[in-house]
Amino acid sequence: MDDPLRQAVLLTLQVALLGEVSPQLRAVVCSWGNADIHVRAVFDGEIKNDDWESMNDVEAEVIASFPKHKVHLECVRRDAPESLRDLWLMAMVYRRRESSSSDSSGSEISG
Repeated sequence: MDDPLRQAVLLTLQVALLGEVSPQLRAVVCSWGNADIHVRAVFDGEIKNDDWESMNDVEAEVIASFPKHKVHLECVRRDAPESLRDLWLMAMVYRRRESSSSDSSGSEISG
């Protein structure tokens, strides 16, 4: 699995998330292709203005790193302990630790 675009997208997102993760952020998943990069941020509870601003900053970092790609940001609410399975894209960039037995092992959304 030596895909340079995959590596670049994941690293860019992980760096972009530094300082932008609030306690309400459950997960960030992404997908990529030749023309598009999709980023989905999953929040627990109401998505507050600060959370939107943080994710817009993350999106701006991705856009700056991939000027030839169309970047799509989606922020969705999925309260814990609801499953994240149907929100999965190609890869997970961030996931908070949760006490729920169905999500804590990571096996439920491993792909």
